[in-house]
Amino acid sequence: MTNSEAITYSPAGLAEPRRRLAAAMMVFIACACGWFMMELEILGVRVLVPYFGSAVYVITGSVIGVFLLSLSIGYLLGGWLCGKINAWTSLGVVMVTVGIWQCGIPFFSEPVCNAIFDLGLDEKWGSLLASLVLFGAPTVLLGTVSPTVMHWLTRQASQSGFNAGLVMATSTMASFAGCVVTAFYLVLYSLRRTLCISGMILAGLGVIVLAGVMIWSRTRQGKGQPQ
Repeated sequence: MTNSEAITYSPAGLAEPRRRLAAAMMVFIACACGWFMMELEILGVRVLVPYFGSAVYVITGSVIGVFLLSLSIGYLLGGWLCGKINAWTSLGVVMVTVGIWQCGIPFFSEPVCNAIFDLGLDEKWGSLLASLVLFGAPTVLLGTVSPTVMHWLTRQASQSGFNAGLVMATSTMASFAGCVVTAFYLVLYSLRRTLCISGMILAGLGVIVLAGVMIWSRTRQGKGQPQ
């Protein structure tokens, strides 16, 4: 991707009303990804419990630990990728990929957990390895969202602090909402159905974002403007 392409999709390249709408959409994407990340973390405990039990080291050591580690890697990766690829394309691909992965968890979690259980590892290390395999990759991808959104929103260096606070605050509040809704209500329903429906919603949002990128690109081409 060329520098001119990156500029095309930057806030400075948009009229003010459209820039504000795009900024609101960016924040919404960060919130949606925060919601689904927390939902996946809580449902991940239910995925592992039948195989490794519900001891505290399974929940806090394995699941929460893996999500924290994966998010830190995702933050670093997202910060490195900022400016190298188009932000909207990156977000769309992340949402589609994570959504598809989440839909697949109910179908490949059993063979993965059985294979790890057959290795003879105890519950601590077995649950940690299973959590890494099942939830590491999608959580790393979700971790790239916040740095990408912050970078896109920032037009001047003086705005970086406010934008970082805005994205972190709103996405964390969305994570809180996802935590409460999942822990209080969604856990009562079918695990497979909940994961699949949530994955399809997230992937659908990603498809909408990618479709918008394609439409925007074709519109710019039709007007003879650089891509």
